[in-house]
Amino acid sequence: MSDKKFDAVVIGSGLGGLTAGALLAHAGYSVCLLERNFSLGGAASVYKVGPLTVEASLHQTSDARNPRDVKHDILRRLGILDEIEWLPTGALYKVRGGPVGEAFELPFGFAPAYEALAARFPDKRAAIQRFLGEVEQIHDALWTLKQAREESSFAKLARGLWEVAPAAAGWQNSLHEIMERDFAGCEALKCALGANLAYYGDDPRRLWWIFYALAQGGYIASGGAYIKGGSRQLSLKLAKCITKSGGVVRMGRQVNAIETDADGDVVAIRHVARRAGDSEERIEARVAMANCAPSVAAAMMDAPARAKMEETYGSRRLSTSLFSANFGLSAKPSTVGLTDFTTVVMPPDMRRFDQYGDGAGAMAEDPKGALPLHTIANFTAVDSGLWDEPPILVSVLGLDRIDNWRDLPRDAALARRERWLDAIQASLERDYPGFSGLVTTRMLLNAYSMASYLNTPEGAVYGFAALPAEAPILMGFPRTPHTPIAGLYLASAFGGEHGFNGAMLSGAEAARLAERRLAVAT
Repeated sequence: MSDKKFDAVVIGSGLGGLTAGALLAHAGYSVCLLERNFSLGGAASVYKVGPLTVEASLHQTSDARNPRDVKHDILRRLGILDEIEWLPTGALYKVRGGPVGEAFELPFGFAPAYEALAARFPDKRAAIQRFLGEVEQIHDALWTLKQAREESSFAKLARGLWEVAPAAAGWQNSLHEIMERDFAGCEALKCALGANLAYYGDDPRRLWWIFYALAQGGYIASGGAYIKGGSRQLSLKLAKCITKSGGVVRMGRQVNAIETDADGDVVAIRHVARRAGDSEERIEARVAMANCAPSVAAAMMDAPARAKMEETYGSRRLSTSLFSANFGLSAKPSTVGLTDFTTVVMPPDMRRFDQYGDGAGAMAEDPKGALPLHTIANFTAVDSGLWDEPPILVSVLGLDRIDNWRDLPRDAALARRERWLDAIQASLERDYPGFSGLVTTRMLLNAYSMASYLNTPEGAVYGFAALPAEAPILMGFPRTPHTPIAGLYLASAFGGEHGFNGAMLSGAEAARLAERRLAVAT
């Protein structure tokens, strides 16, 4: 067994781990990142299945070029903000069906969003203005308070505390409660404002209002963007930040132990090759950044440390999982009338916004009638740089649960996947006549696929569920990269909030906490 020493070892190369590793390496610390797969990025990657190139997860993110976008300062500090080509995706989404009925398009920008909503729902103008005003104020407060901390500015701190007043008032509320306050009885308006909820969770009754305001506020303020060349470009740039600063990135390495000393502090990481031939290696580490679920990290520890992790995280509710049906076409989808980048389709029997997650259990059976709520991603609505030649990708995603597939024999699961692909393709054919004639290849990923590829329990794609805070605002943000194990930090959505922005914010906060520990120990 060979021994090596690093200031920080990062376990996993998802965006949270890459962000944490890049920031620590940029600050001058020695970093080693270990990834169990043979490609970087986790959900932020692009891969091939036969002839079809598939975007693993990113369908849209808020545009990082906006100075108030949460990714902006991270990427600017690392010097890679302008090395990435951010492609504006136009309107945030088009939504149709369910309570909305005829298609509604939500533009980006708070003023355009208000005008579009007020034009569609003129009797709710005042309520729309109040709702969007609070979303904008909460979104701005995060940026101002962040600036105040970085600049030690009392003026910005005072302004941030004033801006955060709406957050304080609704700190323990769900999105459903706030929408009921403002839009009771107008389900179409609720759905128009929350059509893309599947990017965050599955149930407005259990989704934290503050998280929605921060995440949706970022989309509305910055606009949506797709990264030219796919999300892997962001992952590759972050990994290069590590290696350019003298760090090490190793793939195909399975971490099998996180060692702690007699005081319970992290002291070393042990890892092995996933392919036979290499012996186990041990790395002494002053801090470890876990870009994995707490339960996965806990399984690598001895009994006392594992018990602490299980006591802290064992009862926390996990987020939703997703399915993704991917179709390879022989021509661009615009040839059959599919031109929008993001289209959300609500089922005809959906009557209320709080029924958003009702379809999450649909795949427990064969398709019946109309599809559950789903989102269509058309990557050729922008110059993606990936699908200039066939097969051209169109993805359809929606909510799923691992229980839908648990204990199902392999052949039966494959057959059910095919029946769901048939149903999804038939739905696309009805809406875009000629679609089926373009399909040359197809595949369906389900909650089990997410669990296997991302190594996340129950296929939870967003970490822990973003439940409303139980404690008042004075107790601080309820989610943190801190763990009960000294020197171990969660650099993933499990240590903060969801999606690409949440993972990167968690990674940046984990790096800040780790750097404080490393500086004291120096």
